[in-house]
Amino acid sequence: MLKHTVAVLAALMLALAGCGSAPDSGATGGAVSFTVKGGERVAGPEQVEVGVGETVTIEVTSDTADEVHVHGYNKSVELKPGEPATLTFEAAIAGVWEIELHDSGTLLTELRVTQ
Repeated sequence: MLKHTVAVLAALMLALAGCGSAPDSGATGGAVSFTVKGGERVAGPEQVEVGVGETVTIEVTSDTADEVHVHGYNKSVELKPGEPATLTFEAAIAGVWEIELHDSGTLLTELRVTQ
C-alpha cells in the first residue's frame, strides 16, 4: 500500500511540475520532483520535510548533464539531459541537509529530517 501511495504521489508531483509554475517554497512528504534548466531549479520545492525513518524519493529532470548529491547521506545520481533521474533512500539522520547539483554547485533544495 505504501509503495502504491508513493508512486501515485510521485506521478502527481511530476504532473504538477510540468505546469510551469514558480518553484514551491516547501513540501512535506517523501516524494518530490524537480526540473532544472540551465543549471537552475525551475520547478520543485525549496525545502522538503520528512521524519526520521521515512523514505525519500527525489526525481530530477535536467536539460544538461550534472549530478545530484545529498549532503550528509553520501547519496548521488547522475543526470542525463532530458532523462528523469531518481534517487531513493531512507531518511535515517535528523538534521538539515543540502541537496545540490554537484557540477554547477546549485542548491536544489534543503532536506529537513525531523525526529
